[in-house]
Amino acid sequence: MSRSAAALALAAVMLAWPAAAAAQACCAGGALVNPTRLAPYEDAAAGLQLRARGMHGSFDAGGRYTSARQEQELEQDLAASVRVTRRGQAGVLVPFVQTRRVEGDASSAGAGLGDVGLTGRYDFALASETLYWPGFALLASVVFPTGQAAGSGTNPAGTDATGTGTLNGSLGVSLEKIHGPLYFALDAWLTLSGDRTVAGFTTAFPPQVTAVGVAGYVFESEAAVALYVSFLDRGNTTLDDVTQPGTELRLTTAGVSGLLPIGELWRLQGTLFADLPIDSLGRNEQASAGLSVALVHLFL
Repeated sequence: MSRSAAALALAAVMLAWPAAAAAQACCAGGALVNPTRLAPYEDAAAGLQLRARGMHGSFDAGGRYTSARQEQELEQDLAASVRVTRRGQAGVLVPFVQTRRVEGDASSAGAGLGDVGLTGRYDFALASETLYWPGFALLASVVFPTGQAAGSGTNPAGTDATGTGTLNGSLGVSLEKIHGPLYFALDAWLTLSGDRTVAGFTTAFPPQVTAVGVAGYVFESEAAVALYVSFLDRGNTTLDDVTQPGTELRLTTAGVSGLLPIGELWRLQGTLFADLPIDSLGRNEQASAGLSVALVHLFL
Protein backbone atom coordinates (compact mmCIF):
# COMPACT_ATOMS: atom_id res chain seq x y z
CA MET A 1 0.00 0.00 0.00
CA SER A 2 1.37 3.44 -0.91
CA ARG A 3 2.01 6.03 1.82
CA SER A 4 -0.90 8.22 0.72
CA ALA A 5 -3.32 5.27 0.61
CA ALA A 6 -2.16 4.12 4.05
CA ALA A 7 -2.66 7.61 5.45
CA LEU A 8 -6.19 7.79 4.01
CA ALA A 9 -7.04 4.36 5.43
CA LEU A 10 -5.74 5.35 8.86
CA ALA A 11 -7.73 8.60 8.75
CA ALA A 12 -10.91 6.69 7.84
CA VAL A 13 -10.45 4.28 10.76
CA MET A 14 -9.82 7.16 13.18
CA LEU A 15 -12.96 9.00 12.02
CA ALA A 16 -15.01 5.82 12.50
CA TRP A 17 -14.20 5.56 16.21
CA PRO A 18 -16.99 6.81 18.51
CA ALA A 19 -16.62 10.42 19.65
CA ALA A 20 -18.08 9.45 23.04
CA ALA A 21 -14.71 8.00 23.98
CA ALA A 22 -13.06 11.43 23.63
CA ALA A 23 -13.80 12.65 27.14
CA GLN A 24 -12.73 9.27 28.51
CA ALA A 25 -9.37 9.50 26.73
CA CYS A 26 -8.84 13.02 28.01
CA CYS A 27 -9.45 12.01 31.62
CA ALA A 28 -7.32 8.86 31.73
CA GLY A 29 -4.61 9.90 29.28
CA GLY A 30 -3.14 12.70 31.37
CA ALA A 31 -2.43 10.38 34.31
CA LEU A 32 -0.26 8.10 32.15
CA VAL A 33 2.74 10.40 32.63
CA ASN A 34 1.80 12.23 35.85
CA PRO A 35 0.01 9.83 38.25
CA THR A 36 -1.58 12.64 40.30
CA ARG A 37 -2.75 14.67 37.30
CA LEU A 38 -6.38 15.59 38.01
CA ALA A 39 -9.22 14.93 35.58
CA PRO A 40 -11.86 17.71 35.31
CA TYR A 41 -14.20 15.95 37.77
CA GLU A 42 -11.49 15.23 40.40
CA ASP A 43 -10.87 17.60 43.33
CA ALA A 44 -7.65 16.10 44.71
CA ALA A 45 -5.33 13.11 44.51
CA ALA A 46 -2.62 11.67 46.76
CA GLY A 47 -0.32 8.77 46.09
CA LEU A 48 2.89 6.88 46.65
CA GLN A 49 5.27 6.13 43.79
CA LEU A 50 8.15 3.64 43.91
CA ARG A 51 10.87 4.06 41.30
CA ALA A 52 13.83 1.72 40.81
CA ARG A 53 16.57 2.07 38.23
CA GLY A 54 19.95 0.58 37.43
CA MET A 55 22.78 2.25 35.55
CA HIS A 56 23.90 0.40 32.44
CA GLY A 57 26.32 2.94 30.95
CA SER A 58 27.23 6.56 30.47
CA PHE A 59 27.77 9.17 27.78
CA ASP A 60 31.02 11.15 27.57
CA ALA A 61 31.40 14.81 26.58
CA GLY A 62 31.43 13.86 22.90
CA GLY A 63 28.20 11.87 23.12
CA ARG A 64 29.83 8.44 22.93
CA TYR A 65 28.09 5.70 24.93
CA THR A 66 30.11 3.18 26.98
CA SER A 67 29.26 0.64 29.66
CA ALA A 68 29.72 1.98 33.18
CA ARG A 69 30.00 0.91 36.80
CA GLN A 70 27.14 -0.89 38.47
CA GLU A 71 24.77 1.36 40.41
CA GLN A 72 21.20 1.02 41.63
CA GLU A 73 18.87 3.74 42.82
CA LEU A 74 15.55 3.41 44.62
CA GLU A 75 13.26 6.39 45.06
CA GLN A 76 10.00 6.66 46.98
CA ASP A 77 7.85 9.69 46.17
CA LEU A 78 4.92 11.08 48.09
CA ALA A 79 2.82 13.12 45.67
CA ALA A 80 -0.41 15.07 45.91
CA SER A 81 -2.46 17.41 43.73
CA VAL A 82 -5.40 19.68 44.52
CA ARG A 83 -7.77 21.65 42.30
CA VAL A 84 -7.48 25.37 43.04
CA THR A 85 -9.80 26.66 40.29
CA ARG A 86 -12.03 24.99 37.71
CA ARG A 87 -9.10 24.90 35.28
CA GLY A 88 -6.14 25.15 37.64
CA GLN A 89 -4.41 22.57 39.83
CA ALA A 90 -1.35 22.55 42.08
CA GLY A 91 0.81 19.69 43.31
CA VAL A 92 3.70 18.73 45.57
CA LEU A 93 6.31 15.97 45.25
CA VAL A 94 8.42 14.80 48.20
CA PRO A 95 11.12 12.26 47.17
CA PHE A 96 13.25 9.98 49.34
CA VAL A 97 16.30 8.66 47.44
CA GLN A 98 18.41 5.58 48.16
CA THR A 99 21.55 4.81 46.12
CA ARG A 100 23.90 1.80 46.11
CA ARG A 101 27.09 1.66 44.02
CA VAL A 102 29.38 -1.33 43.43
CA GLU A 103 32.98 -0.92 42.21
CA GLY A 104 34.88 -4.18 42.14
CA ASP A 105 34.65 -5.77 45.59
CA ALA A 106 33.69 -2.51 47.27
CA SER A 107 30.21 -1.09 47.66
CA SER A 108 28.78 2.11 49.05
CA ALA A 109 25.25 3.16 49.92
CA GLY A 110 23.42 6.26 51.05
CA ALA A 111 19.93 7.65 51.43
CA GLY A 112 18.07 10.82 52.29
CA LEU A 113 15.40 13.35 51.44
CA GLY A 114 15.53 14.55 47.83
CA ASP A 115 14.61 17.91 46.32
CA VAL A 116 11.00 18.82 47.11
CA GLY A 117 9.01 20.20 44.17
CA LEU A 118 5.86 22.28 43.75
CA THR A 119 3.96 22.16 40.45
CA GLY A 120 1.12 24.05 38.82
CA ARG A 121 -1.04 23.56 35.75
CA TYR A 122 -3.68 25.78 34.17
CA ASP A 123 -5.77 24.45 31.25
CA PHE A 124 -6.88 27.25 28.94
CA ALA A 125 -8.64 24.68 26.73
CA LEU A 126 -9.19 21.00 27.45
CA ALA A 127 -8.60 18.48 24.69
CA SER A 128 -12.23 17.33 24.99
CA GLU A 129 -13.46 20.90 24.35
CA THR A 130 -11.81 21.44 20.96
CA LEU A 131 -12.65 19.76 17.67
CA TYR A 132 -9.65 20.64 15.50
CA TRP A 133 -7.17 22.39 17.78
CA PRO A 134 -5.33 20.66 20.63
CA GLY A 135 -6.00 21.42 24.26
CA PHE A 136 -3.56 23.96 25.67
CA ALA A 137 -2.20 24.33 29.21
CA LEU A 138 0.48 26.35 31.00
CA LEU A 139 2.92 24.41 33.21
CA ALA A 140 5.06 25.75 36.06
CA SER A 141 7.20 24.24 38.80
CA VAL A 142 9.71 25.13 41.49
CA VAL A 143 12.16 22.57 42.92
CA PHE A 144 13.81 23.43 46.22
CA PRO A 145 17.34 22.22 47.16
CA THR A 146 16.21 20.20 50.17
CA GLY A 147 18.36 17.23 49.17
CA GLN A 148 22.08 16.96 49.76
CA ALA A 149 24.19 17.77 46.71
CA ALA A 150 27.31 15.86 45.68
CA GLY A 151 30.42 17.45 47.18
CA SER A 152 28.52 19.07 50.05
CA GLY A 153 29.59 16.78 52.87
CA THR A 154 28.72 13.61 50.99
CA ASN A 155 30.74 10.41 51.16
CA PRO A 156 33.61 9.86 48.66
CA ALA A 157 31.41 7.75 46.37
CA GLY A 158 28.63 10.35 46.42
CA THR A 159 25.96 7.73 47.12
CA ASP A 160 24.38 9.89 49.82
CA ALA A 161 23.85 12.75 47.37
CA THR A 162 20.10 13.17 46.94
CA GLY A 163 19.70 16.57 45.27
CA THR A 164 21.15 19.12 42.86
CA GLY A 165 22.05 21.79 45.40
CA THR A 166 20.30 24.53 43.43
CA LEU A 167 16.88 26.16 43.27
CA ASN A 168 15.21 25.29 39.94
CA GLY A 169 12.25 26.97 38.27
CA SER A 170 10.46 25.74 35.13
CA LEU A 171 7.85 27.20 32.81
CA GLY A 172 6.31 25.37 29.88
CA VAL A 173 3.30 24.42 27.81
CA SER A 174 1.27 21.26 27.27
CA LEU A 175 -0.59 20.34 24.07
CA GLU A 176 -3.10 17.47 24.14
CA LYS A 177 -5.19 15.96 21.34
CA ILE A 178 -7.73 13.15 21.51
CA HIS A 179 -9.67 11.27 18.86
CA GLY A 180 -11.95 8.53 20.11
CA PRO A 181 -9.81 6.35 22.38
CA LEU A 182 -6.52 7.79 21.08
CA TYR A 183 -4.60 10.23 23.25
CA PHE A 184 -1.62 12.37 22.18
CA ALA A 185 0.36 14.91 24.19
CA LEU A 186 3.42 17.07 23.78
CA ASP A 187 4.86 18.85 26.84
CA ALA A 188 7.86 21.18 26.68
CA TRP A 189 9.39 23.42 29.30
CA LEU A 190 12.40 25.59 30.05
CA THR A 191 14.25 25.22 33.36
CA LEU A 192 16.41 27.88 35.00
CA SER A 193 18.77 26.87 37.82
CA GLY A 194 20.42 28.98 40.47
CA ASP A 195 24.19 29.17 40.90
CA ARG A 196 26.00 26.68 43.11
CA THR A 197 29.12 27.40 45.16
CA VAL A 198 31.40 24.59 46.34
CA ALA A 199 34.84 25.12 47.94
CA GLY A 200 34.80 28.78 46.92
CA PHE A 201 34.06 28.14 43.23
CA THR A 202 30.74 29.22 41.76
CA THR A 203 29.10 27.27 38.94
CA ALA A 204 26.39 28.86 36.81
CA PHE A 205 24.04 26.70 34.76
CA PRO A 206 22.50 27.66 31.40
CA PRO A 207 18.78 27.11 30.67
CA GLN A 208 17.71 23.50 30.15
CA VAL A 209 15.10 22.45 27.58
CA THR A 210 12.96 19.36 28.15
CA ALA A 211 10.30 17.86 25.87
CA VAL A 212 8.06 14.81 26.31
CA GLY A 213 5.90 13.25 23.58
CA VAL A 214 3.14 10.73 24.42
CA ALA A 215 0.90 8.51 22.27
CA GLY A 216 -1.68 6.39 24.08
CA TYR A 217 -4.84 4.33 23.85
CA VAL A 218 -7.67 4.39 26.41
CA PHE A 219 -9.97 1.39 26.74
CA GLU A 220 -13.67 1.51 27.61
CA SER A 221 -12.82 0.48 31.19
CA GLU A 222 -10.63 3.64 31.39
CA ALA A 223 -7.52 1.48 31.57
CA ALA A 224 -4.88 3.02 29.33
CA VAL A 225 -1.47 2.33 27.78
CA ALA A 226 0.99 4.69 26.11
CA LEU A 227 4.44 5.02 24.60
CA TYR A 228 6.51 8.10 25.37
CA VAL A 229 9.85 9.68 24.51
CA SER A 230 11.54 12.43 26.51
CA PHE A 231 14.51 14.59 25.58
CA LEU A 232 16.53 17.09 27.62
CA ASP A 233 19.37 19.36 26.55
CA ARG A 234 21.50 21.92 28.37
CA GLY A 235 24.51 23.96 27.22
CA ASN A 236 27.93 24.50 28.80
CA THR A 237 28.20 25.62 32.41
CA THR A 238 30.45 28.46 33.59
CA LEU A 239 32.86 28.33 36.52
CA ASP A 240 33.57 31.74 38.06
CA ASP A 241 32.26 33.36 34.85
CA VAL A 242 34.52 31.21 32.63
CA THR A 243 32.74 28.91 30.16
CA GLN A 244 33.60 25.24 30.60
CA PRO A 245 33.65 23.55 27.16
CA GLY A 246 32.42 19.97 27.03
CA THR A 247 29.98 20.29 29.94
CA GLU A 248 26.76 20.11 27.92
CA LEU A 249 24.05 17.71 29.09
CA ARG A 250 21.80 15.62 26.88
CA LEU A 251 19.65 12.56 27.52
CA THR A 252 16.96 10.73 25.55
CA THR A 253 14.58 8.33 27.29
CA ALA A 254 11.85 6.04 25.95
CA GLY A 255 9.23 4.11 27.88
CA VAL A 256 5.84 2.47 28.07
CA SER A 257 3.27 3.45 30.66
CA GLY A 258 0.02 1.80 31.76
CA LEU A 259 -2.89 2.81 33.97
CA LEU A 260 -5.50 0.62 35.66
CA PRO A 261 -8.51 2.03 37.57
CA ILE A 262 -9.37 0.25 40.84
CA GLY A 263 -12.95 1.09 41.67
CA GLU A 264 -13.91 4.77 41.54
CA LEU A 265 -11.34 6.19 43.95
CA TRP A 266 -8.07 4.37 43.22
CA ARG A 267 -5.79 3.92 40.23
CA LEU A 268 -2.58 1.99 39.67
CA GLN A 269 0.03 3.32 37.26
CA GLY A 270 3.25 1.68 36.10
CA THR A 271 6.09 2.62 33.76
CA LEU A 272 9.02 0.81 32.16
CA PHE A 273 11.72 3.15 30.86
CA ALA A 274 15.27 3.21 29.51
CA ASP A 275 17.75 5.89 28.47
CA LEU A 276 18.59 5.06 24.87
CA PRO A 277 22.22 3.77 24.64
CA ILE A 278 22.85 5.37 21.25
CA ASP A 279 25.76 7.69 20.51
CA SER A 280 24.81 11.40 20.30
CA LEU A 281 21.47 10.84 22.11
CA GLY A 282 23.23 11.54 25.40
CA ARG A 283 26.05 13.68 26.68
CA ASN A 284 27.75 13.83 30.11
CA GLU A 285 24.96 11.75 31.64
CA GLN A 286 24.58 8.28 33.11
CA ALA A 287 22.27 5.94 31.21
CA SER A 288 19.82 3.84 33.16
CA ALA A 289 16.78 1.59 32.85
CA GLY A 290 14.09 0.85 35.37
CA LEU A 291 10.48 0.88 36.37
CA SER A 292 8.06 2.82 38.52
CA VAL A 293 4.78 1.89 40.19
CA ALA A 294 2.31 4.37 41.67
CA LEU A 295 -0.86 3.88 43.72
CA VAL A 296 -3.10 6.96 43.79
CA HIS A 297 -6.23 7.74 45.83
CA LEU A 298 -8.72 10.18 44.30
CA PHE A 299 -11.05 12.67 45.96
CA LEU A 300 -14.13 13.64 43.95
